[in-house]
Amino acid sequence: MLLGVVAGCSGPDLTRAHFPRTTVTAAPGDGGQGEVPTGPITDPAVSAAALRTVDPCALLGGDTAGVLGEAGTPEPGDWGVCTVEVRDAGGKPVGLRLDLGESLVLADRATGGIEGLPLVENEVDEGSCFVTAVTSRDPSLGITVQVDYEAGDPCAAGYSVLRQVLAGLRGDPGTYPPEPGSLLGVDPCATVTDDVLAEVLPGEVRKRPMGLHQCRFAGHRPSAVVWFRTGYPPDADAGTPVDLGGGVRAVRQRGQTDTVECDISWQHRSSGEGPEGENVTASFTFASEEGSVDDACARALAVARDVVRRLPSS
Repeated sequence: MLLGVVAGCSGPDLTRAHFPRTTVTAAPGDGGQGEVPTGPITDPAVSAAALRTVDPCALLGGDTAGVLGEAGTPEPGDWGVCTVEVRDAGGKPVGLRLDLGESLVLADRATGGIEGLPLVENEVDEGSCFVTAVTSRDPSLGITVQVDYEAGDPCAAGYSVLRQVLAGLRGDPGTYPPEPGSLLGVDPCATVTDDVLAEVLPGEVRKRPMGLHQCRFAGHRPSAVVWFRTGYPPDADAGTPVDLGGGVRAVRQRGQTDTVECDISWQHRSSGEGPEGENVTASFTFASEEGSVDDACARALAVARDVVRRLPSS
C-alpha cells in the first residue's frame, strides 16, 4: 500500500476508489511533497558519476517495488533502466519503469520536493504518470519512475517507489559487476577534445549530457553526439566499413531522418557470451540546408577517431 503518500487510505484494497489523488502537505526537507527545494543539488549519491554504475534492477527489486504489492522479477533494459510488474493487494497490475538518467526534465516545472530534491510529476492520462526527482538543473537530469496503473493513482504509486529508490541510492546501492575496459563508468562528454570540437563545430560549443551514457556537442545549429550502449554490434552490411585506427573497424551509415546526418558505429568490447557487447556511436547532424551528407560523415569520422583513442582498453 502507499502508506504516507495518499491520505485517507486503510485496508488492503488498492483500487482507485480507495486511492483518490491527494497532495500531502509537508515541511521542506522531511521527504514529503512540500515546497520546491531551491538550493544547489550537491548530493554525491545522485551525481551522474555515481549513478552510471548503479544497477537499477537491484534498486527496483525487493521492498522498493514491493511497497505497492507483490513484485515480479525486475527486467534490465539499457544501462540505468529497469522494469518490473507488480500486483497490488487487489490483484491489479502496476507497471514500473525506472530510469536513473532521464534527460527530458523540466526542473522549472517542479511542484514539490522528494527527499530534499525537486519533484516533477507528469500525469499523461488517467493511468500513467512520470514521477521525477531532479538530480541536476543544468544540465537537466533526473531519476524517473514511470507508472502504468489503471486501477489506482499512478502518481502516488510513483512517488512511493521513488522515495524507496532514493533511500537505496543513499544507502549501499548494488552496482553492475566491474568489467575490464568497460564503458559503463565513462563520461561521454569527456571523450572528445576541444581541438576536434573546434574543427567540426563552428563557434562556441556546449556539452550537454543526454542521460548518463550519451552526450550532445552543439555549436551554431550543427551538432555531434557520442553514445555508449549495450546490444548487438553494428551491421556491416547496412553501411560502409571505415578504419578508426589502432585496428578498430567501424560502420558508417547515413541517417534516416529529414536532417543531414551520418553515424559511425563500432563495438568497443564483446560480452564474451555471444555477439552482444558494448557499442559506441559518434554522429554528426546538419539541418538540411546547412551541409552535405559527405561533410557530415567526414566530421563524424573525425569525432569517432578522437573518441576511440580515449576509451579504456578492452
